[in-house]
Amino acid sequence: MKNILIVCLSFINTISCDKVFEEKQTEISNLKTFAKAYGYVKYFHPSDEASKIDWNIFAAYGAGEIIKCKSNKEVIYTLNELFRPIAPGVVFSQTKRAYDFAKITPENNKGYQSTYWQHRGVSLYMRNQNSPYRSVRVNRYSEIDKSSSYSTLSISLNSKKYQGKRIKYTGWVKLKEESKGNGYLWLRVDKSDGTIGFFDNMGSRPIKSNEWKQYKIVGDLDAIASKITFGSILEGKGDLYLDDAHLYYEDNNKWIEIPLNNGNFEANEIGERNETSDWVGSGNGYSFDISKTQKIEGDNCAVLSYQGIIKKEKGESIFDGAPEFGELIEKEIGNQIFCQIPLNLYGNDENTYPISQDLFVLQDALNTVSDNTADLRVRLGNIIITYNVFQHFYPYFKEVDVNWDDELSTALNQCFFDKTNLDHQITLEKFTAPLKDGHIWVAGTNYSRYAPPINWEWVEDKLVITQVFNDSLNIEVGDIVTKINGITSTDYFKEVNSRISAGTLGWLNYSAQSSSLFGDRDSELLVQVNNKNITLKRDNTYTNGVTEIDIQKNAYKLLDNNIYYLNLNSIEMDTITSLLPKLQKARGIICDLRGYPNSNHGFISHLLKENDTSKAWLRTPKFIYPDQEKVIGYERQGWELEAKEPYLGDKKVVFIIDGRAISYAESYMSFVEGYNLATIVGQPTAGTNGNVNPFNLLGNFRMSWTGMKVVKHDGSQHHAIGILPDIYVNKTIEGIKSGDDEFLEKAVEVILNNQTN
Repeated sequence: MKNILIVCLSFINTISCDKVFEEKQTEISNLKTFAKAYGYVKYFHPSDEASKIDWNIFAAYGAGEIIKCKSNKEVIYTLNELFRPIAPGVVFSQTKRAYDFAKITPENNKGYQSTYWQHRGVSLYMRNQNSPYRSVRVNRYSEIDKSSSYSTLSISLNSKKYQGKRIKYTGWVKLKEESKGNGYLWLRVDKSDGTIGFFDNMGSRPIKSNEWKQYKIVGDLDAIASKITFGSILEGKGDLYLDDAHLYYEDNNKWIEIPLNNGNFEANEIGERNETSDWVGSGNGYSFDISKTQKIEGDNCAVLSYQGIIKKEKGESIFDGAPEFGELIEKEIGNQIFCQIPLNLYGNDENTYPISQDLFVLQDALNTVSDNTADLRVRLGNIIITYNVFQHFYPYFKEVDVNWDDELSTALNQCFFDKTNLDHQITLEKFTAPLKDGHIWVAGTNYSRYAPPINWEWVEDKLVITQVFNDSLNIEVGDIVTKINGITSTDYFKEVNSRISAGTLGWLNYSAQSSSLFGDRDSELLVQVNNKNITLKRDNTYTNGVTEIDIQKNAYKLLDNNIYYLNLNSIEMDTITSLLPKLQKARGIICDLRGYPNSNHGFISHLLKENDTSKAWLRTPKFIYPDQEKVIGYERQGWELEAKEPYLGDKKVVFIIDGRAISYAESYMSFVEGYNLATIVGQPTAGTNGNVNPFNLLGNFRMSWTGMKVVKHDGSQHHAIGILPDIYVNKTIEGIKSGDDEFLEKAVEVILNNQTN
């Protein structure tokens, strides 16, 4: 009898679990249906009403309404209720049927014009509204804000006397009530070699409070720190108040104040440097003033205010191609759920036709949605927003092996289990990682970037210590790390790598080197080295994720045998220009591009024998239809560089590259590869190029991605391939132990032996 009871209970539990699973699958399916409808209307239905709502909030609100549905009938009813206020001509139904065009056709169309969406890339709801990306609702007037997306108030100091010191910046900040923007403190350290050292802009911990509160930033000045710049940022619309700013350096465990000119803002003028104040303002559409009513200390405080530069512009066609009146998006967006969405509407000076009568009701409902990822609707909304950006505009689906709809299902499902901001960030990262876009990053949580005093790197399939910043550690350069936090190094990195979108192994490894070390300040990392467990404390911002070779500390250097070394990551173009006579007499030139150029691509002109004729490797797609169907074509561009004297291409030139070279660096290298300007040694580059196109998500999350297609100069694929070296070089553990730069050694060898492959 007892066994029968157990079997019965087991049977009941199985039925219960199956029911729960079935219900969850139904929820996911319904959410996917809403996601598809959301993207079609947002980006391709040109009604005036659809341009008057907050589409980010609508994603969350709609997701919340859809997960209440228990049947197809309820989903169809809810979709019609959701979209009717913003797209009165849209129809959702259970069967295909003839569309009634009479309801979107005015009785007398005199004075009406055709209106529709054109997207060159996409700028709708993107953070940057400038070229090359543009979205236009043709023949409709829109108010365009020409303001900067943020403003800064800052002050700069020479930092040489504080080199090697720990610094702290504090300030009291609050936002004016009803401000729609975010506030931040920020601090940047510039190094004498032209690179940036410590940097913190509180990007993951924005200030939103309307009450005065003191905030701080703590960091370190390295041995070549030359300038400290710090202040406050107002992002978006509103007013930000800043008062009682102080800067300190640490000496013998005590904070010593560094004098500031007008740190308490008692001077009556700010925004431009003058005798009484060193605070400088920057940001079109923003003002910088003082307030005598909102101060926390003294008589005044600084105030950054959004003013706006609003211009009303009529949407003019940006390329040839338009959907005809009568064209619809007719698709099955769910199991026996069909949509009919007009792509072209009539519009006059007052409105598009037909006019919605329910928009105000929807807007009231949207006001009830919080902007907090503790709300399941917000998490689901962010996934839906992200899905549609890539679904309709990501230019590399043919180059990557990904089932985007399956990834959508996985990400939506995970939203039900996430609890914290960091959980949600990880879900967003894993959602987009399969796209293999090195420009993809997700920001928004209070994700600490403190690291233990080491660097490490995968070499010869082993995790090798490459730098040690604390002599008291029982670790040496060249040691092998076999376990991290109790699991193998390989398994530890599997989780790290699953959150990184990378086109090539080189960029993946480079990104993982740093992110695998980061964590909260003073948190611990347990590593096993030489069969010994060692506890490392994340007590500083020691690492940038890469080991800097000694030679890379030089902007340039004359090596033996009259070979010049140019570090393109730091050398300025003016310096290269001054060196041209010496370079002209050199036996060979080694150009190090294991990183990112310092605006010095003009050097390419001295390697070209004839003017650049490659004019189509930068390709911005043109869309008028969803799902990237029937792409109109591409706006094609190049750099069109001119050949300049002195010509240096008649001598032996070698470029060193690796996986750190991304984007601008790859544009640079595309000329070297495409015109065969030099011998390339090292490892493949990141395989990611093209202008980034960041966008905002709910809960103060932000995401970046690549919005254009970039190919090699011969038209072949660059994405997820990168620039390939003529001569491959692999680091060795022995080389790391001895401190050798094996890449540089190979470059010198190529010049001395006149080696080409």
